[in-house]
Amino acid sequence: GVELLILDAQTVDETKSIVVCPGHGIKNHTVTLKASAALTGMVYVETANDPAYTGQWNPLSIVNAADIPIVAVGAAGELQLMYSNVTFTAIRVRIDVVIAGGTLSATYLGQ
Repeated sequence: GVELLILDAQTVDETKSIVVCPGHGIKNHTVTLKASAALTGMVYVETANDPAYTGQWNPLSIVNAADIPIVAVGAAGELQLMYSNVTFTAIRVRIDVVIAGGTLSATYLGQ
């Protein structure tokens, strides 16, 4: 698979990533949250049965941005979230509480 950038250097509350529709042949999914520095805020990885769904999506993971490991003070860090042996119609990342201290990006890889 190809790693897709779905959220690029964002901080704003309720910012939603590009919605990925992996197809039913894809059963292993990796979402990588990338912090530009030590962050605060909350991030959701979510799924829905319809990519255009406007209601509340189902949370797969809820991540405190402060828990994204940083290599050294002032350095960037990342956290990989893996979902195996499951299919998703639509998956996205959503900032739920403002990101402070830097920016958040996210990538998706399906296999």
